[in-house]
Amino acid sequence: MTGAIALSAACVRAPSNPIAVRSVATTATPNDNRVAAGSFRSGVLRVDLDAVWTSWRPDLDVDSSVTVQAFAERGQAPLIPGPLVRVPMGTEVRVTVRNLIPDSTLIVHGLRGGAVADDTFSVAPGATREIGFIAGKPGTFLYWGTTSHTPIRDRTGRDSQLSGAIVVDAIGVRPDPKERIFVISLIDIRSKREDPPPHEEVWEIAINGLSWPHTERVSYAVGDTVRWRWINATDRSHPMHLHGFHFRVTSKGNGSADTLYAPDKTRLAVTELADRGSTFALEWIPRRAGNWLVHCHMTPHIVPHPSRADSLRGHDSHDPSRHPYVAMAGLVMGVTTTGDDVAPASTEPAKTNLRLLVQQRDTGRRVRKGFVLQRGLEPPPDSVHVPGSPLVVTRGEKTAVTVVNRLTEATSVHWHGMELESVFDGVAGYSGIGNARAPLIPPGDSFTVSFTPPRAGTYMYHTHMDEGDQLFAGLYGPLIVLEPGEQYDPSTDLTFIVGFGPDTSRLARGRAINGALRPTPRTLKAGVTYRLRLINLMFASPENLDLFAADSSLSAWRLISKDGAAVTGSAVQPAHVRIGVGEAYDFEWTPKAGEAFLTARIGTTTSGFAGPVVQKFIVTP
Repeated sequence: MTGAIALSAACVRAPSNPIAVRSVATTATPNDNRVAAGSFRSGVLRVDLDAVWTSWRPDLDVDSSVTVQAFAERGQAPLIPGPLVRVPMGTEVRVTVRNLIPDSTLIVHGLRGGAVADDTFSVAPGATREIGFIAGKPGTFLYWGTTSHTPIRDRTGRDSQLSGAIVVDAIGVRPDPKERIFVISLIDIRSKREDPPPHEEVWEIAINGLSWPHTERVSYAVGDTVRWRWINATDRSHPMHLHGFHFRVTSKGNGSADTLYAPDKTRLAVTELADRGSTFALEWIPRRAGNWLVHCHMTPHIVPHPSRADSLRGHDSHDPSRHPYVAMAGLVMGVTTTGDDVAPASTEPAKTNLRLLVQQRDTGRRVRKGFVLQRGLEPPPDSVHVPGSPLVVTRGEKTAVTVVNRLTEATSVHWHGMELESVFDGVAGYSGIGNARAPLIPPGDSFTVSFTPPRAGTYMYHTHMDEGDQLFAGLYGPLIVLEPGEQYDPSTDLTFIVGFGPDTSRLARGRAINGALRPTPRTLKAGVTYRLRLINLMFASPENLDLFAADSSLSAWRLISKDGAAVTGSAVQPAHVRIGVGEAYDFEWTPKAGEAFLTARIGTTTSGFAGPVVQKFIVTP
C-alpha cells in the first residue's frame, strides 16, 4: 500500500443468469441520505450495488412515472439518489457493482471517495466488478454512472439518475447526527428527441428524488447549528438560495476532490452557485422562527414545466390563492424554524419609511412591469423602471416599505438576502408563523414590510409570484444597505444588474445591463476608486462578468463583499467573476485613463470586449 489509497485488483464475474431484455424493477424509493449503505466486516466497509431499470415518481402519486436507470443496494429497492457511502477517513472500502442493465456497458465515475480524480471503470452487461479503496481525504464526493457513455455535461437521459453521495468524515470528528445530505438530479429526455412511452414524463428535477411540493420539509429549533451538504449530480449549474438567513460555506468541491476551509477562510452567502458535478457544504444558525424556503434561483427549475398539463402535475402557476404549492415545482424545499427568536422584532417605529409602487405599461409588444419608488407626488401609473428604483437604507435602522400593487394581477415581493421576520419574506401563503402568513397583494391593495438590516452590503428585491412572467417582465431591483453615517454617492457607487431588457428576440434573449441591451456609456475619473455592485437576476444562466481595458486585457479589482457580507483580506485580482442567478458581488476598482468595458456573457471568458451586452466606460484623466 502506498500513498493515501490502495486499489484492489478488479475482478469480473460472469453473470449466473444473463439478461437479454429490459426488466423494470419496483418503483424507486426517494433516498433522504440519512442511512449509509453497506456493512462493516473485519474493519472493512463492504457495499454491493446493482445498476437496474426502475420507475421513478418524483411527484409521488400525482404524476405518471418515468422509466430510468438507478443504483440499488443488493436485495433492496432502487434508490434515487443512489445508496449513500459514508465512512471515517482511513477506512478501507470494497464495492461490488453488478450491471443488470441489458445490452449496455456501465461506466462508473468517482466510486473511490476522492481517492483518484475522476477515476472510472466499466462493467459489462450482466457482469460484476469489485473496486477497493482507502478513504484518504475528508469531504463530500459524487459517484455516478452512465450507459450512454456521455460526460456529465450531456447526461440528461434515462441514465441520469445513476448518482450517489460519498462522505468521508475527518478522524476524531464525530459526525453531526442532524446533518443532512441533499443530491440534485435531473432528467430531460425531450432534448434527446426520444419518443417516450405514452404518459411518461420527459422533464424532472429533484432534491433527494422528489420534486416540490413533495420534497422533504426540514425543521430546526431557533439557535440550532444547521449543517447541510449539497451535491449537484446534474448537467447544469444550480445557484441554491436560502431565504431569511446568511449561511457559512465550509467546503467546496468538484465531485472528485473537496476543499475544506479553515475556520478563518469560510465565507458568508445567501446564494451559492453549484456547478455541474460539484459539491459544497454549509452551516447556519436560525435566529427567528417561521417558514422559509431553500431553492434553486433559476426560474425554470422552480416553476412547473410548461410541456405537461397541469391536470397531470397538479400545479397551476396562475392560481395565486395556492401559489406556494401549485405555482412552484422542482428544486424547492421548505424549512421551518421553531422556538423563541434570538433577536425579537423591534416594536419601535420605523426610522425610514418608503413607498414602493408596482406598476405596468403596455408597450404594444408586451406588458412591461417594474418597481417605482415614490418620491414626493405619486408618479404616473404607467411609469415603469427596469430594474426597479434603488432602495437605500441603513444598517441597524428599522425600515418600513409599503408595497402598493398597481398591476392588473396579484403579486408579492421577496427581500432577497435580508434577514427579517418570516411573514415579511414574500412567499405568499407560505412565509410566516402560526396563523400569520405573507399575503398575496391583490391589484389595488398594499402591504407594509418592515426589517432592520443587520449588515451593510448589496441585496436585491424581486417578485416571488408567477416568476416566469413577472420577473421576466422586469419586477426586480437593487437593495443597498449603508453603514450608519455613510452617504450614498451614485457617482462613485455603481450598481449593475444583469437581467431582462425590453428586447425579447431569441438572439438577445432579453439580456441587459440595468435594463438596456446597449447601455449608454458612463464617464468616470481616473484614479478615483469606485464601488461596483454586481447582481445577476437573469432567468436561468450564470453570467461571466469581465472588466476589460481598451487593449482587451483584463483590468484588476478587489472583492469586498459577497451577498451583502463583507469579505476581508482579499487581494487585487483580475477583473473576472462567474456569478450565479441570485448572487451579488461587490468590487473596488480604480480605473486608469482610457476606455473600459464591463461585459456579461454566458460562455467562458474570451479575449476582446465583444459579448451579448457591454457597458462601456470612458475614463477621463
